[in-house]
Amino acid sequence: MRLVIDGQRLSAHRTGVGRLLEGLLDEWAATGWPLDEVVLVVRDPAGLVRVPESPGLTPLLVGSRWPGLAWETFGLRGQLRRDDLLFAPANLVPWNWHGATVLIVHDTLLWSMPESFPWYARFRFGWRYRLAVRRATRIIVPSQSTARDVARVHAVPEASLRVIYPGPEPRFRPLSPASSEVATARRAVGLGEGSFFLFVGKRSRRRHVPAILLAFAQHQARWPDHRLVFVGPSGGAVIPRSDPRVIDAGHVSERVLHGLFAGALGLLYPSDYEGFGLPVLEAMACGCPVVTLRNSALTESAGDAAYYLDGPEPVAIRRAMESLATDAALRAHLAARGIEHAAKFSRAAFGQGVKEEIRRVAGAWDRRV
Repeated sequence: MRLVIDGQRLSAHRTGVGRLLEGLLDEWAATGWPLDEVVLVVRDPAGLVRVPESPGLTPLLVGSRWPGLAWETFGLRGQLRRDDLLFAPANLVPWNWHGATVLIVHDTLLWSMPESFPWYARFRFGWRYRLAVRRATRIIVPSQSTARDVARVHAVPEASLRVIYPGPEPRFRPLSPASSEVATARRAVGLGEGSFFLFVGKRSRRRHVPAILLAFAQHQARWPDHRLVFVGPSGGAVIPRSDPRVIDAGHVSERVLHGLFAGALGLLYPSDYEGFGLPVLEAMACGCPVVTLRNSALTESAGDAAYYLDGPEPVAIRRAMESLATDAALRAHLAARGIEHAAKFSRAAFGQGVKEEIRRVAGAWDRRV
């Protein structure tokens, strides 16, 4: 039996799922692949740069100009043989595939926060997500919260789901603010020597970017030398270009992201819903205090180590920023708690857990056929 991996999310501008898959590939290249023969099907030529060279792994570039649904239906499906096992790390499975499948479902945003999506996005993806869940042989979720949501939304018995927590990349660790890594990250995004706050991820409606911007504008009245840095893809909330103290860094390398986490006063992540919230854990692993909300899976990714807000209002975010800017003891306390909490999670444990589920499904499927 071959393992065929959906590598569509590996790209030059990958977001959370792409980074998660890249970490799995690196982990398996170092510790052994789940099955003897592994085929990785990639859509973006730039994604091949993310693929480790390793015996047993064959990367294939397919349908680089095809839209997503066509790529799944004809590109990915066209590489699948009847007795293959498909690993689908991004919520979706080709509608015309009926074989063994290990699926990762990251969240239930379309149903938990439908107001965050236009009707056509719900129509385009809703049926595909439901079909993927029905077709999957095994479903992996990143948190207990997401397990409950998937069981509720898709009528899947919670006992049939496997919770495997993601972990930060090994490179994410504390650094001195005076380190060369932090200095390099500052230069890479055009930061001077002043203190700064950080936002990482998509600027989705649920993450309250307008409230963050308003809170920072109020914060500047007292700390005009502070900066606010946004890292992640464009789209969603608009970042004003008129204020030089607000920096839209876009996509950055893992090395730069590490330096920014380690050098920031805090990560601002006031999200209404997360399937897990990996940036929270990555920040904590670097000793960066995290400001977030107490909901969904954030209480699992952040534990008791975050600065929790009662709500995402600008005044609450501004007060959190003021506390982190003025209270060195609070920053040190949150940093220490965050490092301790993040140590409970690891890329190695995530990779091993997913590998074991793939092997279980492969063994059961072989006995079945």
